[in-house]
Amino acid sequence: MKGFWIFAMLLIGGLLFWGLGSLFTPNNGDAEFQKMLEATEHVKSFRGMSVDSAHAEKLWEVDCTRNVVHKRSQTSQTDANPVEVKEDQLLVGLDRYNHDTDGSWVKTADKHVIYSGQWYCDNLAQGTLRDLLPDARAMLRNAMIGKGDKKTVNGVRCQDWQFAMKSRNSGEKGTVCIGLEDHLPYEMITESGGHYSYSNYNHPIQFEAPESILQSASAGGAN
Repeated sequence: MKGFWIFAMLLIGGLLFWGLGSLFTPNNGDAEFQKMLEATEHVKSFRGMSVDSAHAEKLWEVDCTRNVVHKRSQTSQTDANPVEVKEDQLLVGLDRYNHDTDGSWVKTADKHVIYSGQWYCDNLAQGTLRDLLPDARAMLRNAMIGKGDKKTVNGVRCQDWQFAMKSRNSGEKGTVCIGLEDHLPYEMITESGGHYSYSNYNHPIQFEAPESILQSASAGGAN
């Protein structure tokens, strides 16, 4: 009889331990998105591209060793519509340069910290870079996450994770493919028609701009 009660107590203790563990330990999806958030905090450079349902293309190149961000957007070329460049801007520290039609980079008078190269790099280091990488923090707080298939994106094996935002500000659904080894995002596809691709993590970024402009951020104290 004593052995029975010992067995029962061990069984109850085991169930309690399992219950508490399932309560406080995140599921696989949450754990992977947490790893993605932590991995992006160590990123110093990367390249991103996107195409939306209106065939608008965007490119962003980030080099936080120099606090430099290049952003370019254009519409896709069709028989009816030629390529139209809507934005081609270089953010260097707190300075902003627009790419003129004659090929020169013209410095603007804008000195706002928000959306400057320094601001983007500060947010990248804190894991709060929302508009250039998947918003891992918001997904952890407000998304239902489910496991998808493995695939290769930009030469990297990654695991697709389905997400469905459930906040009052966003009902977006889609998938994020997270690298199996480095836990960095390599692709995001949204139900609304957005296709985002990420590559060149922590590799040198070659900008088509005068080195004198690019060095101004380093002289001002890059990260």
